Amino acid sequence: MLKKIRTIFLRVVVSALSLGVVVYMARGEFTEGFSRLADLKWTPILIALAINFASLLVVTCRIQIVLAMQKIHIRFARLYYLWTISLFFNLFLPSAVGGDIAKAYYIAKDSGKKLASVTSVLIDRFFGLMATISIGFAAYFFSKHHIDDPKIGQLLCWVAGAVLIIMLLLVSRRFLTPGKYIAFKLAPKRFKERLDRFFEAVDLFRAHRAVFFGVYLYSLAAQAMFIVLVYFLARSISVDVPLALFFLFLPLITVISMLPSVGGLGVREAAIVYLFRTQVPTDQAVAISLMFDLFLYGLGFACGILYAIRGGASIRELEEIET
Repeated sequence: MLKKIRTIFLRVVVSALSLGVVVYMARGEFTEGFSRLADLKWTPILIALAINFASLLVVTCRIQIVLAMQKIHIRFARLYYLWTISLFFNLFLPSAVGGDIAKAYYIAKDSGKKLASVTSVLIDRFFGLMATISIGFAAYFFSKHHIDDPKIGQLLCWVAGAVLIIMLLLVSRRFLTPGKYIAFKLAPKRFKERLDRFFEAVDLFRAHRAVFFGVYLYSLAAQAMFIVLVYFLARSISVDVPLALFFLFLPLITVISMLPSVGGLGVREAAIVYLFRTQVPTDQAVAISLMFDLFLYGLGFACGILYAIRGGASIRELEEIET
């Protein structure tokens, strides 16, 4: 219980401090940022919504392949539903229940394979992260002439290097063996069984490289669609930033949003304002952040209603997911 309280406290502190950074960066510009939301263009928002649900089709295809490698077979419609409601868990129940945990819980409940379900969701998440960083790294070379801040390129290179190392661990036995040895040495005893199962899954993907790269291509498509979605959200408030810069900035924002916080709140907004104000006035960068949050939380709230209507959201079930 004490550990849970400490975790919640840390997340709240990180979000609060990050929001403080946003207020500092945008001091005097919030009113102008909010005023841009008064003149929304609905066509780009509707396009963004369509892209969102289309991208869910792509990620559902991806997880279905990953699960099939673990001999787990679940209906496409069921997986699409789980990936839809995961946005609710990511945003509104971030203290102990994330979207990935909820997805793994329900897949395990449907399949009866808990460890394989958790492993599959972790691998699926890594493919998404790998694709995100790949897109950002490629975009940097096409749009770096727009960037005056060298820290952006440095951060991207460091993150890309870390992902490349992990990718080598996945596809090369030469790197996998020492990586596995180090992981088992450092991991607490209670996690060793899970680690062993994870590396078994990695071996399976390494032996089927065609499947590996197929899932990677699905991930690239899904992440590209998400980036275009945010571009249309910016267009809905008449903020004009080249699409190439969204392909550069969104991967960084995605990675930064993974820091411990209340559903990404604060760190996400700080990253958006910091990056986009290098290209547009600060009030427009604030407006992008506000529009993105309105879209994200509005969609998450709608997914929560869908989850409740479908019979979820009981206290007992939420406690089981946390456990």
